[in-house]
Amino acid sequence: MPFRKPSSEVLSRARTPEDKERVKAAFIAAGRRLVSQEGLAAVSLRRVATEAGYAPGAIYQYFRDQQDLFFHIRGEDMQAATQKFRRVVARTPDPVERVKKLFIGTADYWLSHMEDFLVIFPAPAVRSATDGFAKSQAVHDILALYYETVDALFETIARPTLSSRAAADVLLAAVHGTVLFPHMTPGMPWTKTRTMVRELVTTMVDQWVAQGGKKKQPAATKRKPALPGSALTPGKSQV
Repeated sequence: MPFRKPSSEVLSRARTPEDKERVKAAFIAAGRRLVSQEGLAAVSLRRVATEAGYAPGAIYQYFRDQQDLFFHIRGEDMQAATQKFRRVVARTPDPVERVKKLFIGTADYWLSHMEDFLVIFPAPAVRSATDGFAKSQAVHDILALYYETVDALFETIARPTLSSRAAADVLLAAVHGTVLFPHMTPGMPWTKTRTMVRELVTTMVDQWVAQGGKKKQPAATKRKPALPGSALTPGKSQV
């Protein structure tokens, strides 16, 4: 259902940074909805502008072409996911549980935002080979979160059986593939996706920790108690 058409005064007032951001957000929201419903090939910039309730030509002040709009839709959706995942990591101090919750939480998030998932990770035929999204700041930020979280776990493993980068890549491919494949083959009698993701993440992480063993923490030095009635403290001599 199209947005309510704004009055003619709205576009004329879109001169402050705040107004321009509001208009741009309206185009992105309308574009996201149309792309998720009909696919990128069926969506033109002029149609997105009309869907958002603006004059067809207004959108060209914000986006060069269809791919530019698609780039911004994907970036905004990925940034929203990254913020959610950062909160999961921040409230989980144990490095083992942190990795599990991050990757299981990733699946939970995308299963609840499947339309966004399919827009961010479209089929190769939909993507432009030159869109540059893989090198965007949004992708850099989310990958940094995954790699740093797995790095912190592997720093606690005495003899890792693979590199932390390889482990993170395995988890990324396994989780995203498990989210996507049952969705693309709905006629198959799949086990619940959340159950499959939880099993694969827990099994892999526990196996890496068990095979590599945890590093021993240096023993804390015990301080000798002061003698009763003595003014001396351990480690100091009286002059």
